[in-house]
Amino acid sequence: MKKIKARLKEPSTWAGLGMLAGLFGLAPMNEAMQTAQAIGLILGGGAAGAAIMLPEGSRGG
Repeated sequence: MKKIKARLKEPSTWAGLGMLAGLFGLAPMNEAMQTAQAIGLILGGGAAGAAIMLPEGSRGG
């Protein structure tokens, strides 16, 4: 539970959740657009999942 709470405090988690929400609002117009949308959903879903699951590290410097 602590890990979930920690993730919810990170901006990248909210960015990932926002991206996932946006992906479900797209409507394809024709067959070519459906293919492009499918590729975008796969890539976007992977990126959103990574943004949610990966912790933000401290930057050395």
